[in-house]
Amino acid sequence: SSDESEEELALGSDALAALQSALGGGNSSLEELLHSRRIMLDASSDDDENDDNRGNCEEGERNNSGIRSSESHADYYRRLHPERWNDRASVEESVDESSSVANKSKVEHPVALVTMEDEYVQSLILSAFAKRPQWRVLTKAPPLTNENNNFNEVDNKMEYHFHWGEYEHIDWFSKDFASDKILVSCYYNRKGLIRKGILAQILEEWQAKYRDLRLPFAPKSYVLTLPIFSETNNQHTIGGIENTKEMSSVFRTAFEQALHRSGFPGFHTDSNSDNIIIPDEDSREMSNQKDQVWILKPSITNQAVGISLVRSTSQLRNAIHASDDIQKAGDFVLQRYIPPLLLDGRKFHLRVFLLLTGNLTAYVAKDFLAIFSLEPYEGANLDHTRAHLTNIAHQEVLSDEDQHRCMRRFDETTQDMLDSGVVKTICEAEKRIESVKDRVMKIIAEMVEAVSSELTFSSKDNCFEIFGLDFMIDPDWNTWLLEANAEPDLSKAGERLQYLIDDMLMDTLDLVIDQDTRFQGNMAPTSFDDMNKSNGSTCFVKVYERKGRS
Repeated sequence: SSDESEEELALGSDALAALQSALGGGNSSLEELLHSRRIMLDASSDDDENDDNRGNCEEGERNNSGIRSSESHADYYRRLHPERWNDRASVEESVDESSSVANKSKVEHPVALVTMEDEYVQSLILSAFAKRPQWRVLTKAPPLTNENNNFNEVDNKMEYHFHWGEYEHIDWFSKDFASDKILVSCYYNRKGLIRKGILAQILEEWQAKYRDLRLPFAPKSYVLTLPIFSETNNQHTIGGIENTKEMSSVFRTAFEQALHRSGFPGFHTDSNSDNIIIPDEDSREMSNQKDQVWILKPSITNQAVGISLVRSTSQLRNAIHASDDIQKAGDFVLQRYIPPLLLDGRKFHLRVFLLLTGNLTAYVAKDFLAIFSLEPYEGANLDHTRAHLTNIAHQEVLSDEDQHRCMRRFDETTQDMLDSGVVKTICEAEKRIESVKDRVMKIIAEMVEAVSSELTFSSKDNCFEIFGLDFMIDPDWNTWLLEANAEPDLSKAGERLQYLIDDMLMDTLDLVIDQDTRFQGNMAPTSFDDMNKSNGSTCFVKVYERKGRS
């Protein structure tokens, strides 16, 4: 419509005026022309539908968009972001207004909604809230807002200020979430962190960018993307082709195309004589990897589901062909298999908990978990996955003794290191552990920086989330980031280590609630431990904080 065109032109004019002002432009003819155009459009708008609204808005008052009746959009932008013009008076006014808003929005009787499906985690969170008597806690999720609903037409079914629940329980399209009135326990867009294929691509590009400046921290990885596969009446559909007899050749072609697009240089030795040619530039890299093993991971699965170890093209093709339709619908990550540091003759990895808050701060839990295979590593065939895949969901834990052998604090492994001959003294083991922890902290900070710079991760002030990160230590004590997982299974810690999870959840509440001015002062410390936490002594260490972005 003509009205919409005029408004678009008005906004464009104001943006140009603001830009010219920011660049230090004077009263040029262009600025005068834009200003006169603004006055003309404002007058036209007054004569149309805004007569009453503007007439009722006194000097200094604001309309629905926050613009004062006496100011242009350019002046509004100057007042909203005074630091861009070094306008001291406007900065002071902005601070006063933000303080006023914070005071007005303070919540005296906050309400929390807790809807975790895992009863273990649900009970721990409820116990944490029990130490906050001024909080009312609800446990039944309300109906979700439809994505296509107009915010103004959605009834306010339940008022709450904090929601800790499963991703699918969060009311992402509610007006209260959009306006930052509700703190929620997940980020809406975090695919860049938790999708294995996307994370692998981000880290490959990041490490290539800083190849000469920083140490690598993620294993070399390639991403394979095949056409969507489905199965109907025992026939497979590949790119729209349904023919059981042609399945083998069609799949082989699709597989070879995906492998070529991934850039994977090929296996140095292929036991089935179906080698992919290794390009000259990659020959030197692969020449010392005659028996190099690669690990294949579906991008969208967790808990070691669908993972295979391969060292030939035929093994790789067969592993992908054997995966289910859901796994084939996503990417596959082909990652270099890291030779592990062995303790007690067994492989292990580190599980590290990462807490992200707001926009954007990263905290790492100080206690790392060492998760072991229950099977001996030496001499294990590639298909003996319990020796190679240390995910606790993949192990057969039958007793409390198995639980302890399978999982314990990384700090508890000093004697294992000494007995295994990887250190000479307990003191050396303790120094090794501290060195690994320090390296992990730096890796996580770099990973968060890399991921948060991409469109596949969007931070927001009223979000927080706990992630489980997996690291591997090689025989030379190098530390490698393997993957990141959303909604880590906290119940696997068991009764002996439950206190670690309990402390982490309690400290998470302290961090995210204390950062919100609406809830400050809603809980007084009730014990010596709580006093320590209120003074900054928590189970978390801050490793990253994004600067200069609101």
